[in-house]
Amino acid sequence: SGGILLNSKIPACLACHGPAGLGNPPAGFPRLSGQHARYIVTQLKAFRDGKRNNDKHQMMSIITKKMNDTEIIAVSNYISGLYS
Repeated sequence: SGGILLNSKIPACLACHGPAGLGNPPAGFPRLSGQHARYIVTQLKAFRDGKRNNDKHQMMSIITKKMNDTEIIAVSNYISGLYS
């Protein structure tokens, strides 16, 4: 997630969503910059809990299953502070 130290088995958000959170539309990675932290928390928990599974190759589902609530909140707060 850029500057946040998490479980080492979790890839950094910027690897797919870019350092400014602008995403990579051709690859199917959406823009995260500008999203509210509460929305991001809800979506990450939905991926983790299997309530959302529309991600390419279930990448977010796999990643979020390795995250606890504290990590999800930290990442969401960090992401919500990204601006293009």
